[in-house]
Amino acid sequence: MQSVLLCSAPLTGHVQPMLAIGRRLVESGTDVTILTGRKFRERAERSGIRFQPLPSTCDYDESRLDDHFPGRGRRPAFLRSRFDAEHMFAAPLAEQYRAIDEAIDAFDVDLVLAENLFMGTLPLVERPVSDRPKVFAVCTSPLMATSVDTAPFGPGLPPAASGLRKTVNGLLNTGARKLVLRRAQQVADAGTRSVTGRGAATFLLDWPLLADKVFVLTTPGFEYPRSDIGDRLSFVGPILPPAPADSAVPPWWTRLDTDRPVVLVTQGTLDNDDLSRLIEPTIDALAGQDVLIVATTGGRPVDAVRRNAPNLIVSEFVPFDLLLPRVDVMVTNGGWGGVHFALAHGVPIVVAGSTEDKAEVGARLERAGAGLRIRSGRPSSAVLGRAIDEVISNSHYRSRAEELQRELGELDSLDAISRQVDARTT
Repeated sequence: MQSVLLCSAPLTGHVQPMLAIGRRLVESGTDVTILTGRKFRERAERSGIRFQPLPSTCDYDESRLDDHFPGRGRRPAFLRSRFDAEHMFAAPLAEQYRAIDEAIDAFDVDLVLAENLFMGTLPLVERPVSDRPKVFAVCTSPLMATSVDTAPFGPGLPPAASGLRKTVNGLLNTGARKLVLRRAQQVADAGTRSVTGRGAATFLLDWPLLADKVFVLTTPGFEYPRSDIGDRLSFVGPILPPAPADSAVPPWWTRLDTDRPVVLVTQGTLDNDDLSRLIEPTIDALAGQDVLIVATTGGRPVDAVRRNAPNLIVSEFVPFDLLLPRVDVMVTNGGWGGVHFALAHGVPIVVAGSTEDKAEVGARLERAGAGLRIRSGRPSSAVLGRAIDEVISNSHYRSRAEELQRELGELDSLDAISRQVDARTT
């Protein structure tokens, strides 16, 4: 029986796609183990996946990040991303690598399948091919790898459109490595040296390019073209969880039977501690307008929304598979999964986010023409109102979203990945 080890940082948006891959592989008769945070043990075992916990030194609960990483929440978006690169992703590298190595020996692993922010894979891919299992990388976020055609990952700068722009991006990439992420790279080098005796052979965000295969969880129409690394990338489409089999429509569902545009606003399940950042100003912008507002709190109690309006519905959770076919525009802070849920249903989007990878998601959406990007994580109601009105009234955005919907509909990520796993481990 083939043996596959899945590796993921203990973040829901990264673990969920890996569990979905694992479930598909289990169904095909593969022995699957996942190395990740203890919070995900039950979900893994319920899927028939063996669970291997990360060492406590590199495990954390995403709902209490400020407890694990003091001072993180006080940093503005740019500095928070730099902090995360150093403390959340680079610092655990050595302990993650040792855990991978132990799991490879314990479970006689044929293939390691790791998401792109699991930096413990970096020392592994640097080993000779004869001295390690095959390694596949899964990009569960916008592609972070360095290219001559793109600016450094983070601020959401556009890709190169000319030779001059490539030169500028080259300088910016050098600056990112040597200045902005210098400390994170030093931490990655030190971690790699502690387990291999030498520093990292590549920039920490570029480790997937050393893997035997790189899966990008989107369509080429939503990513930037990269002339220098494109042949190493397999675009397989997103991995979106289906609606629960027992999903029941809420009592307010009949209110969706309306001729008014329906606007969905969400801050996802992670960056939703402060609903005044996006949900409340969206409500302020649309209260009294000829639209129906559906606000989902991502698990927060509905009374956490301190607004009320006759055209407003507030709910903790609504299965997107059921809701999105009824939605005219989605307003979001730019989570990778949520944006792809909307595009998979042909729904245009307004993105307003600045933390984690959200500026990059917004930049890609804007370039794809399937919505508008607001360059703020805390936009005013006036700015939101204008953006939402533009997306509703201009059919171009809906047309582009539907084109991406067709592209995504032609891709089956789980099938593509499982076929490659079978081909490489048989």
